[in-house]
Amino acid sequence: MAGIPADSISTHSDAWMIMDTVSPLNQGVLKYLSRGEKNRNSVVAAPGSLRDPYLCQGSHPDIVQRVWDELGGVLPGKCRRLVYGTPSLVHNRSGIVIAICNGTQYNLRLTADDFREAIAKGATTRTRWSGGEEMDSLAVLGTDWIFGGWFKEEERWCRDTYEEHGSANNGVVCTR
Repeated sequence: MAGIPADSISTHSDAWMIMDTVSPLNQGVLKYLSRGEKNRNSVVAAPGSLRDPYLCQGSHPDIVQRVWDELGGVLPGKCRRLVYGTPSLVHNRSGIVIAICNGTQYNLRLTADDFREAIAKGATTRTRWSGGEEMDSLAVLGTDWIFGGWFKEEERWCRDTYEEHGSANNGVVCTR
C-alpha cells in the first residue's frame, strides 16, 4: 500500500483495515464517535484489539450482536471494526462507516432509496436517551443515517449501502 505513512499502520490483526478519514460521508460519524474519552482510542482497530467489545465498549451486547453478527454477517467483506473503540461496520475497501453501535441503540447508513423505504416503514432519525438528551442522527452522523429498529429489511439495506460505497477512498488510514 504505497503512499501510506508508516505511522498510520499498526499490527492489531492479520487483515488490513481501511478508514476514510477525509470523506465528507464519514465526518459526522467520526466526530460523534471520537467525543470525550473515546478519542484516546485508535480511529480504526480490529475487534479483538480492545477488551471484550461485546460487553466493555459502551454498547449493550444485544446491540453489538445485531450489528456485528447479524447485519455484518450478510456483507460480502469482513467489515467488523472498532471505530474510536465503538463496535462498527466499515466498508473493507472504501473505509466508509456503514453502521455503529450506539449504547442501547444502533445506527445505519442507508442509500437514498432505502432511506425513503425505512422512513415509510417507521424508522426514526431521532431518539431521546434515558438522561433526557435528544439525538438527531441526520444532524449528528450525516444525512443518510437512521436509528435501527430490527426491521427485517435491514440486512438488505446494509448490503445495498455496502455496494454503493465500494469505490476506493481518498483519505486512507490503514491498520493491520
